Amino acid sequence: MTRLAHGQERALGQLVTAGTLSKQEADAVRNALTDAEETPVRRRIAEVVGYVGGALLLAGAALVVGTSWDSFSHAGRVGLLIGVTVVLVGAAVALRNQVTGVLLALGAVSAGLAGSVAFDTHPALAGGIAALVLAAAGYAAWPAVFALPVAGIASGSMVVGLVDLVGFTPSWTGGGLLLLAAVWGVLVSFDLIRHRAVGAGVAAALALIGAQFPEHAFIQYSTTLVVALVCFGCYLADRMPILLVGGVIGVTIAVPEAIWDW
Repeated sequence: MTRLAHGQERALGQLVTAGTLSKQEADAVRNALTDAEETPVRRRIAEVVGYVGGALLLAGAALVVGTSWDSFSHAGRVGLLIGVTVVLVGAAVALRNQVTGVLLALGAVSAGLAGSVAFDTHPALAGGIAALVLAAAGYAAWPAVFALPVAGIASGSMVVGLVDLVGFTPSWTGGGLLLLAAVWGVLVSFDLIRHRAVGAGVAAALALIGAQFPEHAFIQYSTTLVVALVCFGCYLADRMPILLVGGVIGVTIAVPEAIWDW
């Protein structure tokens, strides 16, 4: 059993001497403190074992895909990626521990790859939709931080694919990403996402990327600077460091672009 620090033992002894605690009560406090110290260690060990297991599962799946990819037909490749997705999601459901969120996020990634391979005429749109649906479902079932970056990338891919489908200019892609960033911001503002800082980071990243899509340099750095100012304003209101980082990155991008253009 884990021993208490010398100062803690001395404090317990003083409380017993002063009559504040009986010896039995001091023993109960000591046992409770040592058990509380042991529990996080056990959880960390279980977490490490879970992540190692998930990494080995991912490595095995990557090995199977890498060695067999060229030998499969189009339908076989889609089926292989769907099979990997089913295995990852099944393992996540079976384990239901610290690694579950990672497995569900990886399952969303493989689902996105399956969608992009299956619909190779518009891979960004199909893959984005597939990955976003599975990432959102996985996060609803098991809220883990790993699903949010996957959902952010998938939603951005979906917007890019949608603009490409209708044949609009890159400026429309930028506008779509900015609108998507606003949607993520609303989800964070109304606490619809448990991991608010990560959601805010996704929103900032989408906005900064979207600001760089317009075809004219003036619009690029002007929009990027506006995004940076919005990040700074949100940071002052909510004090999330990721928003400060987003603002600094925006200024770092916009100012050199403006100087170069001038």
